[in-house]
Amino acid sequence: MEIKNFSDFCEQVLPDFNKFLDTKLRTEIKQDTLRDAMLYSLDAGGKRVRPMLFLAVAYSCGIKQENLSKMYDIAGAIELVHTYSLIHDDLPEMDDSDYRRGKLANHKKFGVGPAVLAGDGLLTQAFYWIAKSSLDTDKRMAAVRILAHNAGPMGMVAGQMTDITMENKVLNEEELTTLHKEKTADLITAAVTIGAFCANHELSSRLVQYANDIGLAFQLKDDLNDADDGEDNSKNTFPNLIGKEATKTKLNDLVKDALNSVLKETEFDKNLLVSFLDYFKE
Repeated sequence: MEIKNFSDFCEQVLPDFNKFLDTKLRTEIKQDTLRDAMLYSLDAGGKRVRPMLFLAVAYSCGIKQENLSKMYDIAGAIELVHTYSLIHDDLPEMDDSDYRRGKLANHKKFGVGPAVLAGDGLLTQAFYWIAKSSLDTDKRMAAVRILAHNAGPMGMVAGQMTDITMENKVLNEEELTTLHKEKTADLITAAVTIGAFCANHELSSRLVQYANDIGLAFQLKDDLNDADDGEDNSKNTFPNLIGKEATKTKLNDLVKDALNSVLKETEFDKNLLVSFLDYFKE
């Protein structure tokens, strides 16, 4: 029976994928402290939004559920890159956060040096996983190209640099949108576009627009969730710049645009990507 709802999809696929992540890293990484630090953040309770989006797109494009495990290396690589970015983002020299997902940040648990190396290990292991994947060479090369572009100095890393170097400047709406696009949305866009490419779907501007919209919406939702705790009062966020109500309106508009974009797709089952938008409901 085909899965039509994104939550149901995650419920069926995620346990097996989580086991894959944990087992593969435990098998490959032999240095005890490095392995423990990498697994500490990888297994810290993340929602796995990015790899699940990758797998959901592949499934929607025709990859059967029983064959999704052949794509776990690529999905895992996306999650490794995301996890590395969180470890580094929490460092004292970056966002200086002591906690992540209710647990001590990696550098508070293991020390700054080991945390940096854990992040380095996750980042480089991600591309090892892609290279060792059983997918065809053209798909592996596309995954490397898209992930490196969107997660590196032309994407996420550029956004992180803007974030730490412009923290004492109030960004305007255009600058803030660029920051969020690079720091948050680009990796989500990579997950969606790599999923389509690996499933032999001809990538369309509509699917890219959907990915860009949900990527920015993801950050706006996080900003709204954090707006009442006072911790982001001095940060460049949309609630601080344009107010909570205007941010909610902007979020709703992005979700509507994403829906309109994906509904125009004709070559794959749209149910999972449409139901993913329920994530943004209050």
